[in-house]
Formats: sequence, structure tokens, C-alpha cells
Amino acid sequence: MCSPLVDGSYPRLVREAGKLYTVFVRRARCGRCGVGESLLPDFVLARPRDTTAAVGAAVLAPAGVGLPEGSASLYQGVPERTVRSWRQRFSERAEALSVLFEALAAERGASPPAHGAEPPARQAMVAIGRFWQAVRRRAAEVPPAWALANAVVGGSLLARRVDLPTPGTPHVICRSRAP
Repeated sequence: MCSPLVDGSYPRLVREAGKLYTVFVRRARCGRCGVGESLLPDFVLARPRDTTAAVGAAVLAPAGVGLPEGSASLYQGVPERTVRSWRQRFSERAEALSVLFEALAAERGASPPAHGAEPPARQAMVAIGRFWQAVRRRAAEVPPAWALANAVVGGSLLARRVDLPTPGTPHVICRSRAP
């Protein structure tokens, strides 16, 4: 097991509702193997500048999922091609995300899903929602659904390729260096 050492921080710009905010991201370094990692907050994605709430609202908008009033303002100022790329990346990963979050929801006592002939992206959205509800039933404080989903996949909800964690198995905290 690695013992993480705090290794400073760096500023990062994050956009939501057309405004830029500066967030300081902490870094940690493994005391044993020396590998450093950024410790992203759950509302920050690994690459995009926008928050998980903004990305979630943009991805959910064309799906017809009930969004709160004013959700479109969360991704205000984001170029349309960026929003299209978010939707495309989410669609590309939808099947794997759906399986992961349905399994995690089932681990927490959710009933089996009743999927019909829905598109994979919609199934993934429903799976994330079911997982969030299952966690919410058992925990006092739970982050918003997209922030929770982002935390589960290590900040890489929209990454091009990510190895998703397998439900029920312990996760490796650090990576060892190659010889």
C-alpha cells in the first residue's frame, strides 16, 4: 500500500455558466514509488475546462431527460463543436458506462433495470441516475449525479479511453514506475 505525500498544488481554470473560476488542484506523490497524481475535485473533469454539471447538462439536453429550469445556462459560452464532442464521447463510452453503473447500483440494492430498445447513451444516463439514487438512499450527503459518476471513474468521465473500475474489487491507489 502506498503512503501518499502532499506535493503542492497548481491553479486550474474551470468554466461554468459562462464564468471562469480558478480552482487549486492538489498533487500527491507516492512515498514508495514516487509517482505523482493530481487530486481532482469531483466537479472537475480530467481534461475539459467545464464542470461536471455543465457537461452533464449538455449531454442530457438532447435526450429529453427532465432537467431543472436553467440547466442550459450551465454550458453557456461553450462552443457548439465542444458540446458535440462531449455528446459523441459520451455515446462512444455509453455501453461500458451503462454496465459499470448498473453493476454498482445493483451492488447497492437497486432492482434490475427494465431496459427496452433505448439507445446506449440513454441507458448510460439512466444507469448513472439509478446508481446515484442507490447511493443517496444509503448516505447522508451525496454529490450531484454527474460529480459522483466522475468521481467513480477517476475524473475521466469523457476520456477517449479509460479502464473503468470493476465493481466489487479493490482499486489500486498508485502506479509503480517501469524499471
